[in-house]
Amino acid sequence: MKIEYISQQPTSKLHTVAVNSLITIFITMSYLYISEIFGSISSPYINQNNLDLLFGATLFIYIFFSILAGPIQAFISGFLGELFYQLVYYNTIIVYWCFFVGLLGVINSLYKYKPLKYQNLKPILYTFLIFVINSFLAMILIILYKLFLNSGLLSIEEIVINFGLKFIIQSLLSIVIFIPIALIIYDKLLSKRERHLYYLLLTHHPLSASDHTFSFQFGRTKIYFCTRCSGMIIGLILSIFFVHLIEGIFNSEFDPLFALLLIIILPIPGLIDWGTQRLLLRTSSTSSRIFTGFIIGVAMHLISFTKDYYFITLIVITIYFSILFFLIYIGQKRLLKRLNEELTPQPPDNNNREIN
Repeated sequence: MKIEYISQQPTSKLHTVAVNSLITIFITMSYLYISEIFGSISSPYINQNNLDLLFGATLFIYIFFSILAGPIQAFISGFLGELFYQLVYYNTIIVYWCFFVGLLGVINSLYKYKPLKYQNLKPILYTFLIFVINSFLAMILIILYKLFLNSGLLSIEEIVINFGLKFIIQSLLSIVIFIPIALIIYDKLLSKRERHLYYLLLTHHPLSASDHTFSFQFGRTKIYFCTRCSGMIIGLILSIFFVHLIEGIFNSEFDPLFALLLIIILPIPGLIDWGTQRLLLRTSSTSSRIFTGFIIGVAMHLISFTKDYYFITLIVITIYFSILFFLIYIGQKRLLKRLNEELTPQPPDNNNREIN
């Protein structure tokens, strides 16, 4: 089932905050994972001091997402992404590069993407020109910093060539040429017309229960997802990210006993929230569905860390699924009973019968 239009609902502050937070975390995660493969934005300038032609995959992805997200999300995610990478892979924290990456995202995202912006040639030329100017500003910032920090250690020629000129070349290859192309493709695919895509496969609820869904907007296209399932997926992904990050920073493994305790505790609120709704005792709110789904997603990821307690984990999972199926059975019976009561005509009340 595919719905192309849904009546526009006012966006709540909770939804706005949640979506912007998720965007910031997503860009931060993307920065770290891509940096682990190709190196971070700072890697070519810290690990090697020679001029070479280099396409920065991390630089390209980060600036592209920054333009779509906006300056605030760009700065926070760039700063945190670079900081996390340094915590895992560098022996020291170079705070300047964390600020530089954040500022790089800010200055390139000030000319923020808007739907239908790249349908005409003029905004494309403006974007190209702004990227060129921003690249030179960033190059000057790098040179000034290196001159101030390494006064007497490196000659001006070495700093200009190995840092300034190197950044300009990388920026031309990674930002100036390819990001306008990527923005044009994104705009053509997702902004050409307004669409509300409502698939039962993703929402698990009919259109009449659209309040059980959560939407993400890409250009002028809104895609709707089941709130509880969205929370589970988000919790699973974030758990994978933060556990990976903590293990990388502290060079340690997640404690199996602690993982087992969380697996026992975390699903309980979700079971109560979903179970009371299934038994027709109350109606869950959007925030409760997302939150309980989130912590269940965290618990799902932690199953892989139980190790010596894996058999106990299977018993816990079996118990929870047994409770789940029992609630489904009881809830279905209560629903059928209520429907029968609503469909069965009630006999007239003799006390209210009209006396002729």
